[in-house]
Amino acid sequence: MTNQNGRFEVRLNHDHTQALVTIYPPQGDGKDASFEEILERLHRMNAGHSSRPEEIQAGISQARTAALPTEVVGAQGVLPKDGQDAKVRYFLSEEVIRQHPPKHFTFPETTDWFALDARQLVKKGQEVASTIPAQPGVLGKTCTLPIRDVPYRPSKPAYLSLGKNVAHSADSLHVHATTDGYCYLHGERLTVAGFQQFPEEVVGGYHTFEQGVIFFDAITDAEIVAEEFIAVQGEVKNCTLRSKGDILLQNAENCIIVTAGTVYVDGDLINCDIKTRQKVVGSPYSRIMGGTVRAFREITAGSVGTSDFIETTLEVGNDHYTPLRDIEIEQEMVGCNYNILRIQSALKPFSSSAAHRNLTDERRALIQQIQSHQKVQEDRIRLLREEKRRNVLLTKERVTATITVVETHPGVWIRNGRLQLLVETPMQHVQFVEAQRGTTLLAVPLENAT
Repeated sequence: MTNQNGRFEVRLNHDHTQALVTIYPPQGDGKDASFEEILERLHRMNAGHSSRPEEIQAGISQARTAALPTEVVGAQGVLPKDGQDAKVRYFLSEEVIRQHPPKHFTFPETTDWFALDARQLVKKGQEVASTIPAQPGVLGKTCTLPIRDVPYRPSKPAYLSLGKNVAHSADSLHVHATTDGYCYLHGERLTVAGFQQFPEEVVGGYHTFEQGVIFFDAITDAEIVAEEFIAVQGEVKNCTLRSKGDILLQNAENCIIVTAGTVYVDGDLINCDIKTRQKVVGSPYSRIMGGTVRAFREITAGSVGTSDFIETTLEVGNDHYTPLRDIEIEQEMVGCNYNILRIQSALKPFSSSAAHRNLTDERRALIQQIQSHQKVQEDRIRLLREEKRRNVLLTKERVTATITVVETHPGVWIRNGRLQLLVETPMQHVQFVEAQRGTTLLAVPLENAT
């Protein structure tokens, strides 16, 4: 075997925080790599002040014993410490919280509020997520002279977008629900679909809800007003239902239903008066018997009318909701303005600086509370004006409205805009459409409808 002394190589890492020494073992009777030469090389590289002699000695011994090249850190400055990214923790596992509200089996365009995952139901004030703050990094130092700072990878903030009905705590580290409802994550947007639930039958009374409402049993002789949606699994009799969102029903009898959304009916509508700015969508097995159903865009139903010629009206193409809503907006704005005038009158004696200085702390706090009530009224007027402007644009909207039914009995009035048609003979699987350049209504078989 050829005798050959051990040798070494020295290189700096990418940020010059370490000098790496690769030590090759001797061959035959050759000598180990020179410890002194390694130190001298480090000094020539301006890294001698940060050398690590013990590691170098151990590396020389390891290379000889293993008869393999060995790499050691011959000199070291200060390694930079990267920042730790912020993290979001959810009160549920992401697998659960990423489940969106389930779609209805019969009406896939709407939510099945009766099939929600109970694990995602939250209460008002409940914490639904928290943020672990980002930790800053630490600068490194080169192992070579002159010593220079070595940058670290900065930490990244946690990205969490807040949707409806969730809010940050004062320190922005915790997120809580602002209402009861169903919590879910869409992308990085955390949302709570707000609603109240009633498992038992409701009889009588006026009930109003700032979000949605779900009834699992019957409602009788009651008035229900909801901002978001109404869903009823039981029978609805002699009730008034009012909402700005969708209304999901099984059976309804002798009811007044008014909404800006869509009415979904899985069973029967008996002698009901419906006004909606969107659609009335019935299942293929739904029945509309008596009453007047008005939808601006579309009506779809199973059976309409009865064999004993009970008068039933289906109407599309006319917006009966917006004029009604405009009257309500005007009435509410009058009330808000009246409240503002009363507040301003109550605050007038305290408007001067002298009067304000003489107030006790309790009086001053009371005045601030009254002023906050005034701001609430002013904000409400602003929102109502915006809604009214939107309604003006909606009244100019033109749609191609349709009525589609599985079975129509005689005695049913079909109206589309200014046109009307009385069904005189039973029909099946038809769509009522405008014909002759909008001068008449025709019943067209569904396979021929466009």
